[in-house]
Amino acid sequence: MEYHQATGTLSAHFRNMSLKRIKRSDRRGAESVTEEKFTILFESQFSVGGNELVFQVKTLSLPVVVIVHGSQDNNATATVLWDNAFAEPGRVPFAVPDKVMWSQLCEALNMKFKAEVQSSRGLTKDNLLFLAQKLFNSNINHLEEYNSMPVSWAQFNRENLPGRNYTFWQWFDGVMEVLKKHLKPHWNDGAILGFVNKQQAHDLLISKPDGTFLLRFSDSEIGGITIAWKFENAERMFWNLMPFTTRDFSIRSLADRLGDLAYLQYVYPERTKEEVFSKYYTPVLAKAVDGYVKPQIKQVVPEFLPTSGDSSSGGTAYMDQSPSPAVGSSSHYNLYPQNHDPILDTEGEFDLEDSMDVARHVEELLRRPMDSQWISHAQS
Repeated sequence: MEYHQATGTLSAHFRNMSLKRIKRSDRRGAESVTEEKFTILFESQFSVGGNELVFQVKTLSLPVVVIVHGSQDNNATATVLWDNAFAEPGRVPFAVPDKVMWSQLCEALNMKFKAEVQSSRGLTKDNLLFLAQKLFNSNINHLEEYNSMPVSWAQFNRENLPGRNYTFWQWFDGVMEVLKKHLKPHWNDGAILGFVNKQQAHDLLISKPDGTFLLRFSDSEIGGITIAWKFENAERMFWNLMPFTTRDFSIRSLADRLGDLAYLQYVYPERTKEEVFSKYYTPVLAKAVDGYVKPQIKQVVPEFLPTSGDSSSGGTAYMDQSPSPAVGSSSHYNLYPQNHDPILDTEGEFDLEDSMDVARHVEELLRRPMDSQWISHAQS
Protein backbone atom coordinates (compact mmCIF):
# COMPACT_ATOMS: atom_id res chain seq x y z
CA MET A 1 0.00 0.00 0.00
CA GLU A 2 1.40 3.40 -0.98
CA TYR A 3 0.31 6.98 -0.34
CA HIS A 4 1.05 9.54 -3.07
CA GLN A 5 1.39 12.88 -1.37
CA ALA A 6 1.45 14.90 -4.58
CA THR A 7 -1.94 13.59 -5.70
CA GLY A 8 -3.40 12.80 -2.30
CA THR A 9 -4.23 9.23 -3.34
CA LEU A 10 -3.67 5.86 -1.73
CA SER A 11 -2.86 2.91 -3.98
CA ALA A 12 -2.51 -0.79 -3.27
CA HIS A 13 -0.81 -3.46 -5.35
CA PHE A 14 -2.25 -6.99 -5.33
CA ARG A 15 0.67 -8.90 -6.75
CA ASN A 16 -0.35 -12.36 -5.56
CA MET A 17 -4.06 -12.23 -6.31
CA SER A 18 -5.28 -15.20 -8.34
CA LEU A 19 -8.61 -16.59 -9.51
CA LYS A 20 -9.45 -19.93 -7.91
CA ARG A 21 -12.75 -20.70 -9.58
CA ILE A 22 -15.37 -19.04 -11.71
CA LYS A 23 -19.07 -19.52 -12.32
CA ARG A 24 -20.19 -18.33 -15.70
CA SER A 25 -23.70 -17.20 -16.44
CA ASP A 26 -25.88 -18.45 -19.27
CA ARG A 27 -24.93 -16.72 -22.52
CA ARG A 28 -27.47 -15.11 -24.79
CA GLY A 29 -27.59 -15.65 -28.54
CA ALA A 30 -24.21 -15.16 -30.22
CA GLU A 31 -22.51 -13.93 -27.03
CA SER A 32 -19.14 -15.56 -26.39
CA VAL A 33 -17.20 -16.09 -23.17
CA THR A 34 -14.98 -13.13 -24.05
CA GLU A 35 -18.03 -10.84 -23.91
CA GLU A 36 -18.91 -11.85 -20.34
CA LYS A 37 -17.85 -9.15 -17.87
CA PHE A 38 -17.00 -9.59 -14.20
CA THR A 39 -15.94 -7.17 -11.51
CA ILE A 40 -13.76 -7.28 -8.40
CA LEU A 41 -15.25 -5.86 -5.20
CA PHE A 42 -12.70 -4.04 -3.07
CA GLU A 43 -13.59 -3.48 0.60
CA SER A 44 -11.64 -1.81 3.39
CA GLN A 45 -12.18 -0.53 6.91
CA PHE A 46 -10.24 2.13 8.81
CA SER A 47 -10.74 4.14 11.98
CA VAL A 48 -9.95 7.66 13.09
CA GLY A 49 -9.29 8.93 16.61
CA GLY A 50 -8.81 5.66 18.41
CA ASN A 51 -11.81 3.91 16.86
CA GLU A 52 -14.10 6.87 17.55
CA LEU A 53 -14.91 6.97 13.85
CA VAL A 54 -14.92 3.77 11.84
CA PHE A 55 -15.23 3.92 8.07
CA GLN A 56 -16.15 1.06 5.80
CA VAL A 57 -15.45 1.74 2.12
CA LYS A 58 -15.99 -0.36 -0.96
CA THR A 59 -15.77 0.06 -4.70
CA LEU A 60 -16.08 -1.98 -7.88
CA SER A 61 -13.25 -2.45 -10.35
CA LEU A 62 -13.44 -1.74 -14.03
CA PRO A 63 -14.78 -4.70 -16.04
CA VAL A 64 -12.75 -7.90 -16.03
CA VAL A 65 -12.96 -10.60 -18.71
CA VAL A 66 -11.75 -14.07 -17.73
CA ILE A 67 -10.02 -16.07 -20.46
CA VAL A 68 -8.37 -19.48 -20.47
CA HIS A 69 -6.05 -19.11 -23.47
CA GLY A 70 -3.96 -16.39 -25.07
CA SER A 71 -5.90 -16.77 -28.32
CA GLN A 72 -8.89 -15.16 -26.57
CA ASP A 73 -6.94 -12.08 -25.54
CA ASN A 74 -7.80 -9.80 -28.47
CA ASN A 75 -11.54 -10.48 -28.16
CA ALA A 76 -11.43 -9.88 -24.41
CA THR A 77 -9.57 -6.62 -25.00
CA ALA A 78 -12.31 -5.52 -27.39
CA THR A 79 -14.96 -6.10 -24.72
CA VAL A 80 -13.05 -4.05 -22.14
CA LEU A 81 -12.26 -1.28 -24.65
CA TRP A 82 -15.90 -0.93 -25.73
CA ASP A 83 -17.06 -0.78 -22.10
CA ASN A 84 -14.43 1.71 -20.93
CA ALA A 85 -14.94 3.98 -23.95
CA PHE A 86 -18.73 4.08 -24.13
CA ALA A 87 -20.08 3.39 -20.64
CA GLU A 88 -22.44 6.13 -19.45
CA PRO A 89 -22.11 7.72 -15.98
CA GLY A 90 -24.33 6.22 -13.30
CA ARG A 91 -25.09 3.09 -15.29
CA VAL A 92 -26.03 -0.29 -13.90
CA PRO A 93 -22.86 -2.41 -14.09
CA PHE A 94 -22.00 -3.27 -16.83
CA ALA A 95 -24.67 -1.96 -19.18
CA VAL A 96 -23.19 -0.38 -22.29
CA PRO A 97 -24.69 0.93 -25.55
CA ASP A 98 -24.89 -1.63 -28.34
CA LYS A 99 -24.33 1.11 -30.95
CA VAL A 100 -22.18 4.25 -31.05
CA MET A 101 -21.38 6.85 -33.70
CA TRP A 102 -18.33 6.31 -35.91
CA SER A 103 -16.87 9.63 -34.66
CA GLN A 104 -16.95 8.24 -31.09
CA LEU A 105 -15.28 5.03 -32.15
CA CYS A 106 -12.58 7.02 -34.00
CA GLU A 107 -11.64 8.79 -30.80
CA ALA A 108 -11.47 5.53 -28.87
CA LEU A 109 -9.40 3.79 -31.56
CA ASN A 110 -6.92 6.65 -31.78
CA MET A 111 -6.49 6.77 -28.00
CA LYS A 112 -6.00 3.01 -27.82
CA PHE A 113 -3.60 3.03 -30.79
CA LYS A 114 -1.27 5.64 -29.27
CA ALA A 115 -1.32 3.96 -25.85
CA GLU A 116 -0.72 0.46 -27.20
CA VAL A 117 1.98 1.33 -29.73
CA GLN A 118 3.44 3.90 -27.31
CA SER A 119 3.77 6.45 -30.07
CA SER A 120 2.96 10.12 -30.38
CA ARG A 121 2.09 9.49 -34.02
CA GLY A 122 -1.61 8.72 -33.91
CA LEU A 123 -4.18 8.01 -36.59
CA THR A 124 -4.57 10.69 -39.26
CA LYS A 125 -7.78 11.58 -41.08
CA ASP A 126 -6.64 9.47 -44.01
CA ASN A 127 -6.03 6.53 -41.67
CA LEU A 128 -9.49 6.91 -40.13
CA LEU A 129 -11.06 7.16 -43.60
CA PHE A 130 -9.40 3.88 -44.55
CA LEU A 131 -10.70 2.24 -41.35
CA ALA A 132 -14.23 3.54 -42.00
CA GLN A 133 -14.18 2.13 -45.53
CA LYS A 134 -13.01 -1.22 -44.17
CA LEU A 135 -15.61 -1.36 -41.40
CA PHE A 136 -18.59 -0.22 -43.49
CA ASN A 137 -17.39 -1.93 -46.71
CA SER A 138 -17.89 1.40 -48.48
CA ASN A 139 -16.12 3.47 -51.13
CA ILE A 140 -17.23 6.87 -49.81
CA ASN A 141 -14.13 9.09 -49.82
CA HIS A 142 -15.17 11.74 -47.29
CA LEU A 143 -14.62 11.03 -43.60
CA GLU A 144 -17.32 13.50 -42.56
CA GLU A 145 -19.99 11.33 -44.20
CA TYR A 146 -19.10 8.45 -41.88
CA ASN A 147 -19.12 10.44 -38.64
CA SER A 148 -22.89 10.22 -38.20
CA MET A 149 -23.08 6.54 -39.10
CA PRO A 150 -23.80 4.13 -36.22
CA VAL A 151 -21.43 1.26 -35.49
CA SER A 152 -22.78 -1.75 -33.61
CA TRP A 153 -20.83 -4.04 -31.30
CA ALA A 154 -21.51 -6.86 -33.77
CA GLN A 155 -19.84 -4.87 -36.58
CA PHE A 156 -16.92 -4.07 -34.32
CA ASN A 157 -16.05 -7.53 -33.06
CA ARG A 158 -18.64 -10.22 -33.70
CA GLU A 159 -19.27 -10.34 -37.43
CA ASN A 160 -16.43 -11.08 -39.82
CA LEU A 161 -15.49 -8.49 -42.42
CA PRO A 162 -16.88 -9.29 -45.90
CA GLY A 163 -14.83 -12.05 -47.54
CA ARG A 164 -12.58 -12.47 -44.48
CA ASN A 165 -12.41 -14.83 -41.52
CA TYR A 166 -11.72 -12.12 -38.94
CA THR A 167 -13.51 -9.13 -37.44
CA PHE A 168 -12.66 -5.45 -37.78
CA TRP A 169 -11.20 -5.31 -34.27
CA GLN A 170 -9.10 -8.45 -34.75
CA TRP A 171 -7.52 -6.89 -37.84
CA PHE A 172 -6.88 -3.57 -36.07
CA ASP A 173 -5.47 -5.30 -32.99
CA GLY A 174 -3.09 -7.27 -35.21
CA VAL A 175 -1.79 -3.99 -36.68
CA MET A 176 -1.08 -2.61 -33.20
CA GLU A 177 0.61 -5.85 -32.15
CA VAL A 178 3.13 -5.97 -35.02
CA LEU A 179 3.88 -2.24 -34.68
CA LYS A 180 4.42 -2.51 -30.94
CA LYS A 181 6.70 -5.55 -31.13
CA HIS A 182 8.78 -4.89 -34.25
CA LEU A 183 7.99 -1.72 -36.21
CA LYS A 184 7.54 1.15 -33.76
CA PRO A 185 10.70 3.07 -34.81
CA HIS A 186 9.68 2.88 -38.48
CA TRP A 187 6.14 4.02 -37.69
CA ASN A 188 7.49 6.96 -35.68
CA ASP A 189 9.82 7.85 -38.57
CA GLY A 190 6.87 8.00 -40.96
CA ALA A 191 8.37 5.20 -43.03
CA ILE A 192 5.20 3.07 -42.86
CA LEU A 193 2.21 4.38 -44.76
CA GLY A 194 0.20 1.47 -43.43
CA PHE A 195 -3.48 2.17 -43.90
CA VAL A 196 -3.88 1.87 -47.69
CA ASN A 197 -5.21 -0.99 -49.78
CA LYS A 198 -3.49 -2.58 -52.77
CA GLN A 199 -5.19 -0.43 -55.40
CA GLN A 200 -4.51 2.77 -53.47
CA ALA A 201 -0.86 1.77 -53.19
CA HIS A 202 -0.61 1.31 -56.96
CA ASP A 203 -2.30 4.67 -57.55
CA LEU A 204 0.25 6.37 -55.29
CA LEU A 205 3.22 4.67 -56.97
CA ILE A 206 2.22 5.06 -60.62
CA SER A 207 3.87 8.46 -61.11
CA LYS A 208 7.01 7.55 -59.15
CA PRO A 209 10.31 6.30 -60.56
CA ASP A 210 11.13 2.61 -60.68
CA GLY A 211 12.37 1.31 -57.34
CA THR A 212 9.92 3.38 -55.27
CA PHE A 213 8.14 1.33 -52.62
CA LEU A 214 5.75 1.73 -49.71
CA LEU A 215 4.80 -0.36 -46.71
CA ARG A 216 1.15 -1.12 -46.04
CA PHE A 217 -0.81 -3.32 -43.67
CA SER A 218 -2.08 -6.49 -45.28
CA ASP A 219 -5.79 -6.94 -45.94
CA SER A 220 -5.52 -10.72 -45.98
CA GLU A 221 -3.21 -11.44 -43.03
CA ILE A 222 -3.86 -10.34 -39.45
CA GLY A 223 -0.79 -8.49 -38.20
CA GLY A 224 0.81 -8.63 -41.64
CA ILE A 225 2.69 -5.89 -43.46
CA THR A 226 3.59 -6.02 -47.14
CA ILE A 227 5.86 -4.18 -49.56
CA ALA A 228 4.37 -2.70 -52.72
CA TRP A 229 6.79 -1.27 -55.27
CA LYS A 230 7.01 -0.05 -58.83
CA PHE A 231 9.37 -1.70 -61.29
CA GLU A 232 8.13 -1.76 -64.84
CA ASN A 233 9.11 -4.59 -67.16
CA ALA A 234 7.46 -6.67 -69.86
CA GLU A 235 5.48 -8.63 -67.29
CA ARG A 236 4.04 -5.97 -64.99
CA MET A 237 4.49 -2.55 -63.40
CA PHE A 238 3.59 -3.15 -59.74
CA TRP A 239 4.80 -5.84 -57.39
CA ASN A 240 3.52 -6.94 -53.98
CA LEU A 241 5.39 -9.23 -51.60
CA MET A 242 3.55 -11.75 -49.46
CA PRO A 243 2.92 -10.20 -46.03
CA PHE A 244 5.48 -10.41 -43.23
CA THR A 245 4.24 -11.13 -39.72
CA THR A 246 5.64 -11.08 -36.20
CA ARG A 247 7.09 -14.54 -36.78
CA ASP A 248 9.08 -13.30 -39.81
CA PHE A 249 10.42 -10.26 -37.98
CA SER A 250 11.59 -12.37 -35.06
CA ILE A 251 13.94 -14.05 -37.58
CA ARG A 252 15.06 -11.01 -39.60
CA SER A 253 14.10 -7.39 -39.12
CA LEU A 254 12.17 -5.28 -41.60
CA ALA A 255 15.17 -2.99 -42.16
CA ASP A 256 17.47 -5.91 -42.95
CA ARG A 257 14.91 -7.43 -45.30
CA LEU A 258 14.62 -4.16 -47.18
CA GLY A 259 18.40 -3.86 -47.26
CA ASP A 260 18.59 -7.25 -49.00
CA LEU A 261 16.46 -6.01 -51.90
CA ALA A 262 18.80 -3.71 -53.80
CA TYR A 263 16.20 -2.69 -56.37
CA LEU A 264 14.07 -1.03 -53.67
CA GLN A 265 15.62 2.42 -53.71
CA TYR A 266 13.09 5.08 -52.64
CA VAL A 267 10.64 5.16 -49.76
CA TYR A 268 7.37 6.74 -50.86
CA PRO A 269 7.08 9.56 -51.58
CA GLU A 270 10.74 10.41 -52.34
CA ARG A 271 13.23 9.62 -49.57
CA THR A 272 16.09 7.23 -50.26
CA LYS A 273 15.94 3.84 -48.57
CA GLU A 274 19.38 4.29 -47.04
CA GLU A 275 18.38 7.60 -45.48
CA VAL A 276 15.37 6.01 -43.78
CA PHE A 277 16.48 2.47 -42.90
CA SER A 278 20.29 2.20 -42.90
CA LYS A 279 20.56 3.21 -39.23
CA TYR A 280 18.53 0.10 -38.34
CA TYR A 281 20.61 -2.42 -40.31
CA THR A 282 22.15 -5.20 -38.23
CA PRO A 283 25.97 -4.86 -38.29
CA VAL A 284 27.74 -7.68 -40.12
CA LEU A 285 30.41 -9.48 -38.10
CA ALA A 286 33.64 -9.24 -40.07
CA LYS A 287 35.61 -11.77 -38.01
CA ALA A 288 34.91 -15.31 -36.94
CA VAL A 289 33.91 -15.88 -33.31
CA ASP A 290 35.70 -18.71 -31.50
CA GLY A 291 36.82 -20.06 -34.84
CA TYR A 292 33.29 -20.17 -36.30
CA VAL A 293 32.11 -18.15 -39.24
CA LYS A 294 28.59 -16.91 -38.69
CA PRO A 295 26.17 -17.54 -41.59
CA GLN A 296 23.80 -14.86 -42.80
CA ILE A 297 20.16 -15.03 -43.84
CA LYS A 298 19.36 -13.08 -47.00
CA GLN A 299 15.96 -12.33 -48.44
CA VAL A 300 15.51 -12.90 -52.14
CA VAL A 301 12.57 -12.61 -54.51
CA PRO A 302 12.77 -15.39 -57.14
CA GLU A 303 11.12 -13.30 -59.87
CA PHE A 304 14.02 -10.89 -59.61
CA LEU A 305 16.77 -13.52 -59.86
CA PRO A 306 18.31 -15.13 -62.94
CA THR A 307 17.11 -18.67 -63.56
CA SER A 308 20.69 -19.92 -64.04
CA GLY A 309 24.24 -18.89 -63.23
CA ASP A 310 24.47 -16.99 -66.52
CA SER A 311 22.15 -14.00 -66.31
CA SER A 312 22.44 -13.38 -70.03
CA SER A 313 20.81 -16.68 -70.88
CA GLY A 314 17.58 -16.14 -69.00
CA GLY A 315 15.54 -13.35 -67.50
CA THR A 316 17.03 -10.07 -66.33
CA ALA A 317 18.54 -9.90 -62.85
CA TYR A 318 17.34 -6.90 -60.89
CA MET A 319 19.32 -7.68 -57.72
CA ASP A 320 22.99 -7.27 -56.91
CA GLN A 321 23.00 -10.75 -55.44
CA SER A 322 23.90 -14.20 -56.58
CA PRO A 323 21.19 -16.84 -56.71
CA SER A 324 20.57 -18.55 -53.43
CA PRO A 325 22.37 -21.92 -53.14
CA ALA A 326 18.95 -23.44 -52.63
CA VAL A 327 18.06 -22.66 -56.24
CA GLY A 328 21.52 -23.26 -57.70
CA SER A 329 22.73 -26.24 -59.69
CA SER A 330 22.63 -29.46 -57.71
CA SER A 331 25.99 -30.54 -59.17
CA HIS A 332 27.81 -28.37 -56.62
CA TYR A 333 26.48 -30.51 -53.81
CA ASN A 334 27.39 -33.96 -55.13
CA LEU A 335 30.63 -33.97 -53.17
CA TYR A 336 30.44 -37.61 -52.13
CA PRO A 337 29.83 -40.67 -54.32
CA GLN A 338 26.33 -42.02 -53.99
CA ASN A 339 25.91 -45.59 -52.71
CA HIS A 340 24.42 -47.85 -55.34
CA ASP A 341 20.89 -48.85 -54.44
CA PRO A 342 20.34 -52.51 -55.44
CA ILE A 343 16.62 -51.92 -55.81
CA LEU A 344 17.21 -49.32 -58.52
CA ASP A 345 19.12 -50.35 -61.64
CA THR A 346 21.50 -48.08 -63.51
CA GLU A 347 18.70 -46.62 -65.56
CA GLY A 348 16.67 -45.76 -62.49
CA GLU A 349 14.03 -48.42 -63.14
CA PHE A 350 12.37 -50.34 -60.35
CA ASP A 351 13.64 -53.96 -60.09
CA LEU A 352 10.78 -56.16 -58.88
CA GLU A 353 12.98 -59.29 -58.35
CA ASP A 354 15.35 -57.58 -55.92
CA SER A 355 12.54 -55.83 -54.10
CA MET A 356 10.73 -59.14 -53.54
CA ASP A 357 13.97 -60.65 -52.15
CA VAL A 358 14.20 -57.82 -49.65
CA ALA A 359 10.54 -58.23 -48.70
CA ARG A 360 11.00 -61.97 -48.11
CA HIS A 361 14.07 -61.34 -45.96
CA VAL A 362 12.18 -58.83 -43.80
CA GLU A 363 9.25 -61.22 -43.48
CA GLU A 364 11.61 -64.00 -42.34
CA LEU A 365 13.16 -61.78 -39.67
CA LEU A 366 9.76 -60.81 -38.34
CA ARG A 367 8.80 -64.49 -37.89
CA ARG A 368 11.78 -65.24 -35.65
CA PRO A 369 11.22 -65.14 -31.86
CA MET A 370 12.59 -61.95 -30.30
CA ASP A 371 14.87 -63.75 -27.82
CA SER A 372 16.54 -65.86 -30.50
CA GLN A 373 17.31 -62.71 -32.50
CA TRP A 374 19.06 -61.06 -29.59
CA ILE A 375 20.91 -64.24 -28.67
CA SER A 376 22.22 -64.77 -32.18
CA HIS A 377 23.38 -61.15 -32.45
CA ALA A 378 25.08 -61.35 -29.05
CA GLN A 379 26.89 -64.55 -29.98
CA SER A 380 28.03 -63.16 -33.30
